Amino acid sequence: MRVRCLLACVLSSCFCFSQVPESGVTAPVRILVRPERPLIEHRGPIQFLNFDFILENSGARPLHLNRLNISVWDKSGKLILRRELDENGHPSGMSMIERDVSARGRIGIFNPFYTFGPEIKPAKMTYRFFFNDPGYQTATPLDYQYYAEVSVVPEDYADKTILSLPLLQRTIIFDGHDFYAHHRRQDPASADVIRLKLKGNPVRYGYDFCPVNEQGEMYKGSPYRKENWYGYGAPIYADASGTVAGVANDVPENDFQGKEVAYADIPESEIYKIMGGNYVVLDHGNGEFSYFGHMKTGSVGVKIGDKVSAGQKIGELGFAGDAFIPHLHYMLMDNADILQAEGLPSYFVNFRRLLGGEVEDVTLGQVDSGDIVDAQQK
Repeated sequence: MRVRCLLACVLSSCFCFSQVPESGVTAPVRILVRPERPLIEHRGPIQFLNFDFILENSGARPLHLNRLNISVWDKSGKLILRRELDENGHPSGMSMIERDVSARGRIGIFNPFYTFGPEIKPAKMTYRFFFNDPGYQTATPLDYQYYAEVSVVPEDYADKTILSLPLLQRTIIFDGHDFYAHHRRQDPASADVIRLKLKGNPVRYGYDFCPVNEQGEMYKGSPYRKENWYGYGAPIYADASGTVAGVANDVPENDFQGKEVAYADIPESEIYKIMGGNYVVLDHGNGEFSYFGHMKTGSVGVKIGDKVSAGQKIGELGFAGDAFIPHLHYMLMDNADILQAEGLPSYFVNFRRLLGGEVEDVTLGQVDSGDIVDAQQK
């Protein structure tokens, strides 16, 4: 009987899941969207929506989130697409989401419907969240007791600054900002975010650049010696012209002790240095700011107020700050202060995407986790 019920639910999901809620009551849940105006990022024809929800339960009882859906509307208010995510499956897609909201508590959720094809042109998106009391036994995935919803109006963002890759040699994006990347997965409801009073997620569109050899290897010999990393000491170049708005050059580097990272002793009050080590922030004069982090101690060749030209060397790749391998952390932001900033999509000009035996010349494009690129055109 259970199998029959589930099969019927699967076969009829396109119909029964698309209806306006017919039961349940409004949940005592406030839904916040971060950032409030999500940005659409492009990679070729594919669109990415990288944003988060905070669910705040103002009620006196805990709630269990058992389902959510999205309705996408065009400019005329007509439905383009509706998708569901529920607890059907073993494990279900909901297993990646924190689903229990304590009384007077909050949880963060990363937008699970994060990619659309070129045929989808979202003018507005409505998200519905369905809840039950803990221990409530749902008859089918359709069953719920409470619901809450929020509408989101995304913005198609185009960079104001013409950006070039900050490293010239062959480089792998060790971690970018795809759905599984750690830059993407910064819980807006976490105690650390609240403690730091972060306005947004400055690393939302961040990259960790690691230079590699022709075989794609990031280091030779043992990885537990920083000098063995091909990128260690590599020159870092300004991605565009700008004015230096932030800098640190005296942060001691980390090192390895066996397989452990021995982090440099940095005072707790020096939060910018703890996070980025030696870093440079460039103000491009148009509301966009570039950030270069984890640089080699003493290598930074600019100071606050300096005018920097595109392609100018600003430092060297190092192993300082919150890093467990030598790499360059790069990101584009809307504020010079990372505690007040929100990340912005970044598109680079005139680079090569290395695809095994093939090379794709990119005039303007995005890079992300796993990509192997260099800044040299054929």
